[in-house]
Amino acid sequence: MARILGREVYAYAEGNKIIQIGFHPLPGRPTSVELEREIGEYLRGERTAFSFFPDFSVYPPTVRRILEYIYHNLPYGKTLTYSQVAEAMGTHPRVVGLAMAKNRHLIVVPCHRVVGKYSLGGFSGGLEVKRFLLSLEGRTPTGY
Repeated sequence: MARILGREVYAYAEGNKIIQIGFHPLPGRPTSVELEREIGEYLRGERTAFSFFPDFSVYPPTVRRILEYIYHNLPYGKTLTYSQVAEAMGTHPRVVGLAMAKNRHLIVVPCHRVVGKYSLGGFSGGLEVKRFLLSLEGRTPTGY
C-alpha cells in the first residue's frame, strides 16, 4: 500500500479504469495492487505518468469538464492557477475549486497542480499533502 506523509492511499480500478484513489477505503472492495504499485513509483519519483485512466463518467457534466481539462492539460511538474483554469473553461475560479473538491482520482487527476494566485489554495487531502506532491514534482511552493 502506498503512503503519503504516513497516510495510506487506497486505489481502486476495474481493468485499466480508475474507480477511486484517496485516503478512505471503499468497504467490501479490493484495492488494485497494480495501480497502488504505480502510485508508489510516482511517490518515489520513479514515475511521471500512469497506465490507468480515470473514470470521468461518475461526475456531473461541469465537474467532469473541469477535471478532464486538468487531467489533459496539467502534466507532471506544471502548475496553473484557479483563474487560469477558470478562464480556459469559461467559468469562475470558485467553480473550479468546487469541482476539484469532488475529485475521486487523487494524484492521477492532478488537482494538486492547481494553485491560487497568492496562496497555495486548497486540497482535499490537506495542504501538507499538496505541498509534498508539488515538491515531489519540483514545484516547491514558496511564499505560501
